[in-house]
Amino acid sequence: MYFCFLVIHIFCAITFVGYLFFDVCILPFAKKSIDEKILVDVKKAYTKGSAAVFGTAFLLLLISGVYLGSHYIGFDKGFFSSNFQTLLSLKIITLFLLIIITFISVFYVRFLKKPDPFGKYSHLIGLILCFIIVFLAKAMWYF
Repeated sequence: MYFCFLVIHIFCAITFVGYLFFDVCILPFAKKSIDEKILVDVKKAYTKGSAAVFGTAFLLLLISGVYLGSHYIGFDKGFFSSNFQTLLSLKIITLFLLIIITFISVFYVRFLKKPDPFGKYSHLIGLILCFIIVFLAKAMWYF
């Protein structure tokens, strides 16, 4: 069972980080060679269509992460008893920051019908936090 959750977790992380990476690092190159209106229309089209995929990947990433993390930390196992637990706890704290930022952005855009309070930097912030999470995930097994 652990292996299945691990594979789901890795594929969902690839999907989640890949989407943010594309939006932050690849799409800006298109701005140099495509008309701005066409680019906005394309972005709206893939954003609308990808919301279900992106949301599902994020949800499965959280569920699989809770399952995987429960093997290493908890009230019975501790949270900061080893370097591994400390790095895992820092990873979870960083994840909570990402979740808070995501919920704030979605709340403003979907429910308040206002612009994202993080503006054009929301995906950049998300990508940086994802890089930190990936670094912590790899560091857990090294230190």
